[in-house]
Amino acid sequence: MNTLAELTFEYIWLLMFEGEDVIDLDYSVRMQESLPDYFSAMSNKEKIALSTVAKEAQARLLSEPDEHGYTPRSLVTEDQKAFMEALSSGELFEQWE
Repeated sequence: MNTLAELTFEYIWLLMFEGEDVIDLDYSVRMQESLPDYFSAMSNKEKIALSTVAKEAQARLLSEPDEHGYTPRSLVTEDQKAFMEALSSGELFEQWE
């Protein structure tokens, strides 16, 4: 189930945060509008798996600099941080159900 949760996280991230140069805007909006239907159809185990993946992504993307001074956190927007937090905590499921 973890692999599907990872794929789902990446897909939602694409829909939410990529621009028109990567994904068709009309398609993205249409799919974003359908997310509540998908979330309400998910089992608790699926929601927990997706929240876990979001927590892992959050930890990775907001990590302290490595031994070379690199951290991706400077590239993460406030909206992306809020999305990961809401998905990690399960709040996003409650908002969109």
